[in-house]
Amino acid sequence: MEHNKIQCHRVIAMPKIQNRTSERTNVNWISIIRLPNGAEVPCSIKDVSSLGMKVALPSDVAIPDTFNIRVVGRDLIFNVQQAWRRGHFVGLTILKIGKLPAPKQEPDPDAATSTNTPDYKRIGTRRNFRSRD
Repeated sequence: MEHNKIQCHRVIAMPKIQNRTSERTNVNWISIIRLPNGAEVPCSIKDVSSLGMKVALPSDVAIPDTFNIRVVGRDLIFNVQQAWRRGHFVGLTILKIGKLPAPKQEPDPDAATSTNTPDYKRIGTRRNFRSRD
């Protein structure tokens, strides 16, 4: 008589070991990579820490080892270096962080000459629906 041998494999869930010195924060920031030739490539920052970030961009887009990346709507710009690339994700090491200056707003020429002052005499007075003044 032949016995069927059944092999059982026990799967143990092991936590991922990460060699990180700083905690990362999940974000979804729309960003623009500025290439040395002046071209801009849209991308998305997926997580960020004080030392680096993970960026999503099409896998067929070639990027240099070092470049600038600007976060849209946050006035932040990073000078980064590529650390790794897997598919459409890229790991970047932050070399420098900068804050973009606020855009200068031109003074409105009509606002300076406007002398429309409110009529404070009417505050607190009752009006009749028939009076149109």
